[in-house]
Amino acid sequence: MDTATADKIYTLAEYIAHEWTAQCRHEFINGQLFEMPGEKDINNEMAGLLYMLLLNFLKVKGYNVYNHDVKVGLPDEAKYYYPDVFVTKEKRTENNIYIKFEPELIVEVVSESSQVNDYVDKYINYTKIPALKYYMIVEPETTLITLYALENGTWTTHKYVNKTDMVQLPHFGLGFKVSDVYPQ
Repeated sequence: MDTATADKIYTLAEYIAHEWTAQCRHEFINGQLFEMPGEKDINNEMAGLLYMLLLNFLKVKGYNVYNHDVKVGLPDEAKYYYPDVFVTKEKRTENNIYIKFEPELIVEVVSESSQVNDYVDKYINYTKIPALKYYMIVEPETTLITLYALENGTWTTHKYVNKTDMVQLPHFGLGFKVSDVYPQ
C-alpha cells in the first residue's frame, strides 16, 4: 500500500475519486485500499485471450464482458475487487457505472503476489455473490485452470491440466480448449 493510503479509512465515494487520479489501481476492503501489483505480460495476454473468447461468444447472448478496469462489488459488504475478466447481464445504471454487482463468471489470472488471495480470500468473497455461477483461476506458469462451478446449489471444483482438456461452462452453453487460453 502506498503511503498516501496507508492510514486513511475511505468511503466508497472517496475510493472512486481516488482511483481516478491514482498512479496504480487499488482494491477496496472495508475502507482500506490495497495496491494492485503490476502483472507480467503473460498474465495480461492470457486475460486478453479469455476476454476475447468470452466476448466473441457471449456478446450475442446479451452479456457484457469486462476486463481489468471495472470493479466487482460484494453484496452488503464494503469490498470491491478488480477481476481480470468477468461476465454479467447487469443493466447499466447511474449506480453501477464503476462497480458491477451481478457477475455470473469471474476470472483471475494469478501472479505470485496474488495466488493465496485468489484461491482463498477471493473464493470466499466471490462465492457470496448470488448471481455468480463460475469462478475461474488460471495459472500462467503451468497448465492449470481451476474452475469453481455452482452446481445444484453447491460449489464444486474442476481442474484442467492438459491443453487438450475442454473447459465446460454449461450455464452459457460454452466450452473451450485449455489451449485457447495458453499462448503458444
